[in-house]
Amino acid sequence: MSWNSAHGAAMIAAAQAHEALAAEVDDYIDVFGALRRAGVEVMGQKLGGLLGLYIDGSKGIPGCLVNTGLEEVSMRHTAAHELGHHLMGHGTSIDHQEQSLGRWGEGWPQHEREAEAFASWFLMPRPAARAALARCGVIRPESPLDVYRMARWLGTPYATTVRHLVRLKMIDRSTETVWLKHSPGTLKAELSDGLPLGTQAHIHVLTPAAHGATLHVTAGDCLLLAVPRAGYDQLPTGLISTPADTDGQLSFLDVTAAPEQGHAAWVTQELAVDSTLTATAESTELFRVNLRRTPGREGSDRFWA
Repeated sequence: MSWNSAHGAAMIAAAQAHEALAAEVDDYIDVFGALRRAGVEVMGQKLGGLLGLYIDGSKGIPGCLVNTGLEEVSMRHTAAHELGHHLMGHGTSIDHQEQSLGRWGEGWPQHEREAEAFASWFLMPRPAARAALARCGVIRPESPLDVYRMARWLGTPYATTVRHLVRLKMIDRSTETVWLKHSPGTLKAELSDGLPLGTQAHIHVLTPAAHGATLHVTAGDCLLLAVPRAGYDQLPTGLISTPADTDGQLSFLDVTAAPEQGHAAWVTQELAVDSTLTATAESTELFRVNLRRTPGREGSDRFWA
């Protein structure tokens, strides 16, 4: 089966899943909630070289396991991939990290291509992609930095987002080839301009276009305010104005430049699941964003918090 055929089948399956599982197609999609509504038991565990696995329901309740050694966006993509196996009628499947090595997608069997295409269409339907771009203040992505920022609102891996933009006809194949040469680490460093950031953390650039939106964040993430003349108000508990070394992940601890006062904040584990962050200029509120912290995903999803 060609990738075109896989995407054709997956696009239809994803659209049906959005409707059946009550997923909002113009926003960040809760893939773990969708798995629960689909009747799939979800477990999180460090799995070494495995990305995840799906166990069909032929001998009981269907389930899937995701590798908690991955960063959040990779876990989300893996979970969507396993949901694809479930909804597209595939049998038990074990997904190895080796699938991501070498030339991406080369030699993959039909069911893996379908599940991978499903993950992209499920997490990035066209309305959600457009909404994410709008929150970045752009209509179409013009650079790899735009894609990285867009992916933060979608909760998707950078390379997967680049590839899917071709399917959405927002970029062409030649642009895809060039943009895939950029690593997320390099893009994070360029956007952060030297601010400390852990290897699995992300930077979220908040522009005026993001006012009123909900942003999903993980401990270690940096929120960089890019609203003219504005600075953060008093930070809620769980946000700090200087970076903390989260599990030894900070990769720029030798950087001596301090963030501009009132424009950078880092997420800690103490952040409430739902919080609100505001910014003002000259005592007038100009900007507000709702923060939703992703839970720890070890063990059964019934106990994630």
